[in-house]
Amino acid sequence: MNDLIQYLLNFALDQGFGVAQLCEDEDYRSLADKSKQLIIINTNWRNKTELPFIIGHEIGHLVDGDLGISSYCGTTLTSKERHADLYSLNLIFDYATKQYDCYQEPGQFMQAYGIPTRMYGDVIELFKNNDDLLF
Repeated sequence: MNDLIQYLLNFALDQGFGVAQLCEDEDYRSLADKSKQLIIINTNWRNKTELPFIIGHEIGHLVDGDLGISSYCGTTLTSKERHADLYSLNLIFDYATKQYDCYQEPGQFMQAYGIPTRMYGDVIELFKNNDDLLF
């Protein structure tokens, strides 16, 4: 997981985004600040396996050009949150394929990469649309 986190942080920096890592209370939400082109990641988030997904999610907000500050809430309440979730999923999928990681079913991929269960249908579609992972 540390390699994936480093990959995502480097990706953010390569896009010209700033990255700040904090160790706050486990309920403190990571966020993206468009005005500063900055993602702020709480490394003490209550679900550590979800950290890579959160990093990708916050990058997604900046790439999409969302205005203001967006904080990670763990649900897709708006279309902006949904787009950020999908961006993160695809970013992690790209990493997995570069690592030649193959999974026979979506749940294995989700567990290995900390993808939230709300993304299950999207992972199934991703597997169906890509021949390089088994499904």
